[in-house]
Amino acid sequence: MLYVGLDVHSRQSSLCILNSNGGTVNQIQVSGPRSAVVDRLRKLDQPFSVCYEASIGYGQLYEALRPLAAHVAVAHPGKLRLIYSDKRKNDRVDAQKLAKLLLLDMVPRVHVPHVDVRAWRALIVLRQRVLQQLVRAKNQIRGVLRENDLAGPKWLWSRKQLAWLESLELHPVARLRLELAVEELKSVTVKMKRIEKELQTYADRQRTVWAISRATARRSCAS
Repeated sequence: MLYVGLDVHSRQSSLCILNSNGGTVNQIQVSGPRSAVVDRLRKLDQPFSVCYEASIGYGQLYEALRPLAAHVAVAHPGKLRLIYSDKRKNDRVDAQKLAKLLLLDMVPRVHVPHVDVRAWRALIVLRQRVLQQLVRAKNQIRGVLRENDLAGPKWLWSRKQLAWLESLELHPVARLRLELAVEELKSVTVKMKRIEKELQTYADRQRTVWAISRATARRSCAS
């Protein structure tokens, strides 16, 4: 069995390969994206386990490595820093550290959720960011109204009220600011509806899965 430590980056990655006795078989620099690392590991002629640190894209890399490796360990970045507190920091050293932890079965692992769960979480994060954009656009509109001593209705976001906003006679700069804020509001509202539709689709799909699982469990108990 080989033990492979990966220090993965978007343009270049380092691999450290140890044998079961802890001896260094090879240290390799791989240029290119994560797929290039996967292609290089595919060429190994012995069974191997692999370890790398959780970072952006760790889930996609896990899915790519799982069919190739005997075992894939994804390390917790914060706990790694506690284990290795020395100041030496470069790609080759990091890959070697990960390989040694893997060999010793001391990797502080993180759980890798299923791709659907990762996508759902990413969608929730995206919704939060878009919501912040929506709030910012609304605050900009209210700010222009306050600066010009205009008292609009409490709810400004219907089609009728947006048309009223666009009809206001203002200084050219204030009007430009208001128009841009209204355009941003409309654009972000469309994005928010698309995101919420996808979240609802995911929720409906999950409810269907749970219902099927419960029905299957009841039939198993009855038999």
